[in-house]
Amino acid sequence: MLRFAVAAFDTWADAQMATLELRSGSNFLCQISYLGLQDVLIGGPAPPLFDLPFPGSAAPIACSAGPIAERLAAKLTAGAPSLRAALSTWLIPRHAAQLQRAVESGKIVVWVGLVDDDDERRAYRTLLSARCHSVGVHDLAGG
Repeated sequence: MLRFAVAAFDTWADAQMATLELRSGSNFLCQISYLGLQDVLIGGPAPPLFDLPFPGSAAPIACSAGPIAERLAAKLTAGAPSLRAALSTWLIPRHAAQLQRAVESGKIVVWVGLVDDDDERRAYRTLLSARCHSVGVHDLAGG
């Protein structure tokens, strides 16, 4: 099972400020993924990107390399018609819908891999202080 703190940002500057802070210090968090509209992510420091051409998406979606991209790509290959449908295999429908709306509105959704409770507390503090809209913690069980 993988555990992530998830936050949505309006700008790359805010997202990057948070991720730089999370990657600093002696206990750095380095498993960070970015999910968003392809044209939003292309403008930021997230390469390489995986395209996620969900049939139900109004605009192309992409994700930076890592476990989130791999799992979403697997759900797309298995026939998930939308980002929401793919996310609903791990998240409650309301949270999946919130994340899809965030992506569709041009926000950058940052996923931060967590190992323990200390990581979770640090991620919460850092993400909230970097002007994200909200922070949720989600467990991704199974494949």
